[in-house]
Order: sequence, then structure tokens, then C-alpha cells
Amino acid sequence: MSIPEDLFLSLKDENDELQRQLTDLNYLIELREEELAELKNSSGIIAETQSKLERNLLEIEQMQNQIAIHRQQYIGAVKREASTEQELLESIETEKAYFTIREEFESAKNAITDLQLQMKDAAYLYKENIDLKSKIAELESNLELALLDNQFLKEDIQNASIGNTQTFNEEE
Repeated sequence: MSIPEDLFLSLKDENDELQRQLTDLNYLIELREEELAELKNSSGIIAETQSKLERNLLEIEQMQNQIAIHRQQYIGAVKREASTEQELLESIETEKAYFTIREEFESAKNAITDLQLQMKDAAYLYKENIDLKSKIAELESNLELALLDNQFLKEDIQNASIGNTQTFNEEE
């Protein structure tokens, strides 16, 4: 996991400030140690100086504890930010997936609607085809009957014509 640059710069500035404070504190300690060396002759002054140094050391320890607490808080904040960023990225991916699925669903719905219309058209054409076949069969049947009637009429005419011819021949 990488730390954002502005966070890094902020930590660097805070670290630099702490280094300056530490340098200042080291300088103060050196000054106190020099005072201690100068005041070794006087036991009352030494005890007082020692007490001051102990207080200063205690303050330094407290400052170091504060620095450690701030550092832990910063690390926790960075982790929370990274976690939030990850959740946001996952949310964006989920939303993209949702819209993709939604588009696919709409496309499928439109395809189904088109297929239903085509099926209605096909059913209508199929019914019309059956009706036309039925009419064709009826017309073919009527044609066959008409041809048979025509055939019978021809035979009747021929028979009548033969009968007339025989009658005509007999009359002669």
C-alpha cells in the first residue's frame, strides 16, 4: 500500500519539526549538563539542577509518548483512508457491473419483444397458409368435379351424337 504524497509530505514536515524539537531538547540538555558541571560545588544547587533535569527528562519522555501516539493515530488514519478508498473502488465496480447487466437485460427484453412480434407474424402467416391450402384443395376438388362433369357431358354429347347419327342413318 502506498502512502499518498500529501500525507507523506505532512509526515515529513512533522518529522522535521520533531527533529528540530529534539535538537532543541538536546541543546537544552547540553545546557543543563553544563550548568550541572558549574554547580557541582554547591550541593543545594546540584539537587535543584538535578530536579530540573529530571523534570526535563520527564517532559521529553512525555513528548516522545505524544509523538508515538500521534504516529499511531496517523497510521490508523492512513489505513482507514486506504480501506475507504478500496470500498469506494469496489462500489464503483459494482455499479458498473449493475449498469452492464441492466443494459444486457434491456437488450434481451427488446429481443424477446421482437421475437414475440415475429412469432405473431409467423402464426398469422401459418394460419393464412393453411387457409390458402384449404382454398386450393377446395378449388382443386371443384376443378376435378368440374372436369368429371365436363367428361360426363362430353360422353353424353358423344352418346347423343352417336345416337343421332344412328337415327339419322336409319332414317335414310
